[in-house]
Amino acid sequence: MTKTNKAANSGVDALLGFEFQRNCALYLLLTNYTQISSREFFLCIEHHDDFLFCYRSDCLSNIESIDSYQAKKLSGGMWTIDARFAEIIAKMLDVGNDLKNDPAPKCKDYSHSLTFISNTDIKLSYVPKKAEKQKGKTDVIHLLNEQNSKSRYDDIPEEIKNKIKEKVREHCSKESSTFNEAEFSNLHIQWVDFPRNKNSQKDILVGLMHRKFPHIPDHLAAVELLLSLFRDVEAVYNQGKIINLLDNAKRVEGIEIKKAINVIETEQKAFKLWRANSAELTRKFRVPLGIQRNHENYIRNTFELLKDMSNNEHQIIKTFIKENDYTLDFHSYEEMFDAYINSIKNTININLKDIDIFFAALCAFVEYYGEN
Repeated sequence: MTKTNKAANSGVDALLGFEFQRNCALYLLLTNYTQISSREFFLCIEHHDDFLFCYRSDCLSNIESIDSYQAKKLSGGMWTIDARFAEIIAKMLDVGNDLKNDPAPKCKDYSHSLTFISNTDIKLSYVPKKAEKQKGKTDVIHLLNEQNSKSRYDDIPEEIKNKIKEKVREHCSKESSTFNEAEFSNLHIQWVDFPRNKNSQKDILVGLMHRKFPHIPDHLAAVELLLSLFRDVEAVYNQGKIINLLDNAKRVEGIEIKKAINVIETEQKAFKLWRANSAELTRKFRVPLGIQRNHENYIRNTFELLKDMSNNEHQIIKTFIKENDYTLDFHSYEEMFDAYINSIKNTININLKDIDIFFAALCAFVEYYGEN
């Protein structure tokens, strides 16, 4: 049975504090985009944990695995095994138990990981008592920083593991909450090379976008588009304060992320085609000066019209272009688009101006034949 969580919507009431988590989620997505995008996946934002990467079986019916993240920043100093750290780890262990019990259908070999991630150095240390020191025990320190960025709890020195476990046990006892000790085997701790300042974080994301998608000229716009997808679900309340992976409203589907990136790439191809042939196309199709000066917005608006299934005439043009490849019949874009417009007007009853038919044909052509 899905349980009610009193803190289910706490992040929604503090959206300003979620910027780091949101940016961190996109940072991980872009950093590992090749591996992540090769699988069927969706993201959950402010749902069970700060964000989840959920991977499904090819049939899409069952969840294979989940990577859950608790992303925290710290002002000054570094993370140590103190009361605050213990509270965070205790909540993460709760999340692991909740994920296991979530009613969403899962594969037989389902697994999940629970990662505490921060852009602040993490110093996990054990200092032996005086009697232990007299027996030869020495200090044990495990650092997570740029030299050692991620550790599984199981791989951390035994003395430190025991100290973390005892500190979390104390917290749970104090709060009269369940101590989900079994979930320690799924725990990871990670340092991430990510700035503290939000503007610097944005610069890093734009740089990552440039490295992953070098052919996209406006990488800032691409980053903003993806962050907007995260914001849309981040601001949705968990209904009845019940957290459930089956809640589609709290998901950013992988296909939507891929589609957003594809739209950006397709728009850029349309801009490139226009700029390379603007002199001939402007003269041939009598493109007004206002449209010439604002061709990017005009092309973007045309793509929006082509996506709108209720926009019948644009859908007709899109289908016609899809079913008729003229690239082998003409020697210039000027001739080819002229043929497209004449064919469309002669075979279909379209009530659009020639300039609108031309841009619809150009955008649809790039969408279907942009790789040629």
